[in-house]
Amino acid sequence: MKHLRRAFAILAIGAQPALAAPFCVENTGLPPQCLYVDPGQCQSEANRINGRCVANAESFAVPQGQSAYCVVESGTAISCVYPDQAACRQESARRHGACLAAPPPPALHAAPDPYAIQRPY
Repeated sequence: MKHLRRAFAILAIGAQPALAAPFCVENTGLPPQCLYVDPGQCQSEANRINGRCVANAESFAVPQGQSAYCVVESGTAISCVYPDQAACRQESARRHGACLAAPPPPALHAAPDPYAIQRPY
């Protein structure tokens, strides 16, 4: 019984989940392949299979920016200044990085109208 407890303790300690890479290649009909640490390699593979390179939400977050697309370079240097995907892809190819879609900015909630007619019930 003592050996059984020790074996379970060793298995529990060794059963830590592996961290996924920060960049994934997505393609229609296939699950995301989160194998890429370098965004340039991710983008190259995505171009090769006609897919797209995306950020792994579990290990890397693309910041919300003023523009819709971001260029991510090696070392996770991010530049979110591209309004369209064509300009982003061109710049990412020049910099050997990846073009990722930025998350949309949070919706603005309008302040309640103090003059709105409200029912008393």
